[in-house]
Amino acid sequence: MWRQHLPSLLLLCAALCVGCTLALSLGQPKPLSAIAWYDVLGEAVTLLVACGWLGLVVAYRPRGWVSHCLIAGTGLLIWSYALDLFDEFFEYVGVDHPQSLLESAPAPLGMLLLTVGVAGWMREQRIVHRQLSGREHFLRDHRLLDPLTKLYNRAYLQHALERELELRAPDEPLSLLVIDVEGFARYNHTYGAVAGDRLLVRISEWLLMRMRPSSLLCRYGGDRFVMLLPDTPLPRAVRLGRLLQDRFAKLGDEAAACTLRCSAHAVDGRNGRTAPTEIGDALAAHSRASRRAQWAAAR
Repeated sequence: MWRQHLPSLLLLCAALCVGCTLALSLGQPKPLSAIAWYDVLGEAVTLLVACGWLGLVVAYRPRGWVSHCLIAGTGLLIWSYALDLFDEFFEYVGVDHPQSLLESAPAPLGMLLLTVGVAGWMREQRIVHRQLSGREHFLRDHRLLDPLTKLYNRAYLQHALERELELRAPDEPLSLLVIDVEGFARYNHTYGAVAGDRLLVRISEWLLMRMRPSSLLCRYGGDRFVMLLPDTPLPRAVRLGRLLQDRFAKLGDEAAACTLRCSAHAVDGRNGRTAPTEIGDALAAHSRASRRAQWAAAR
């Protein structure tokens, strides 16, 4: 996971090198007797804790604006804490030296970015919690979960679509986004079934974090997912599919071996009895589009 954040980590390392260079060039070393070792210990622990936060973010967070805010905020704090620690070993001539501004200015901005990132993380967790709560309820009553990804399965998608078609008004838009993981069969054959299962779980979690709370994500089977999008007109569903394809292409790691192909379809059934037909028509259209794309690429 950390390879996704390598550019941000390299930028942070470069900034720390610049700060250390400034400290060495602008300051003079203090004698050992003038160093407050308790202050050194406290500031060093604070710096290590901030580095630990950064390590947790890059180890467990996928790329995205929430991760960027968390990394940037933590990086600014690490910069400020590192320069503050250098002050315990160096003294500067004059009160208004540039190093003082470089120490104090990044910390408030870093805290602001961390706050924004944590708020976004909490929003993601609320979405995941809502999905998990619903899964637990239906697992007890209907066992409508996919055993690998813990997403709802095809049977529950059909049930949910029937319910949406029965309850919505005729003019309320309803769309399906069919998501294929292209290249997964080759990945599964190359790296084995265990690695393939792990990749599917990661993709399902990545998709969950990029959907609205009102949407529903299901594993339709194999390497195919379907997202039910209430109150979503077809053009907006198309834009969402393109956005998912573009962002997935930038994930890196093992996901780079695969690509997402998304196809959006408007559901126009008049009642719940047409739901199976609506799903079948959408998936058939998606399969035809995928075959045409493959034939065009082969030429």
